[in-house]
Amino acid sequence: MTDKSDDMVPTAEQVLQFLAENRDFLDQVAIKDLKKNDAPKGKIFDLTPTIARRARNEARRIGQQNKTILNLAAENIVNWQRLHHAALALLAAGDLEHLFDVISSEFPPIFKLDTCHLISASTKFQQKVVKGRPIFCSDDILNTLTGGKSLVLGPPEAPLCALIETVPASVAIITLPDQLAEPITKTLLVLCGQKKSSFTPDLSGDLLVLLAELVGVALTARLEIIDEVESQ
Repeated sequence: MTDKSDDMVPTAEQVLQFLAENRDFLDQVAIKDLKKNDAPKGKIFDLTPTIARRARNEARRIGQQNKTILNLAAENIVNWQRLHHAALALLAAGDLEHLFDVISSEFPPIFKLDTCHLISASTKFQQKVVKGRPIFCSDDILNTLTGGKSLVLGPPEAPLCALIETVPASVAIITLPDQLAEPITKTLLVLCGQKKSSFTPDLSGDLLVLLAELVGVALTARLEIIDEVESQ
């Protein structure tokens, strides 16, 4: 059973319903107040400023939301264009050494990076590549870099800085597709950002994963060519 005093207090819905059903109520009260100058202050409220303020705030919120959506759409278009350019560069690589040049030299300007690296723990890879590329490490260090994750975003950890011999502002560490054979499965793509905000943990990683897949497929194709030549 509810308290009687509570029942005497109208709800917001009841007030709105009353005003909707009695549209001339506020006008009648305003006229009455003008005739009675000694009416207690605060008894009558002019809702027009409040309604207008809420309308302005709502319009501002919607405008900001639309602006954010447009900015995100424009940013996505730019990112897809960058990915397209990277894919073309990978396809144009004639051999494995040229492919490494694309990743280390062409990826940074395409994606606005400081540097870009491949890091691998595959001994099979070491027998097929030029000196110094990719950067090689042990299985333990490779697992330390990823922490068992397929994508790591944020500030760099000490083991990575030691490998690449620099301290980038932020990094994206992406494992190459595990559906592919070794040495691809034991290789990481490391993007070093120019700013701390370049790669943050809340960043969507869809395009980064797709980029790693493109790199993995391109590497697989070039390694298969090498195997065919060596088998002849």
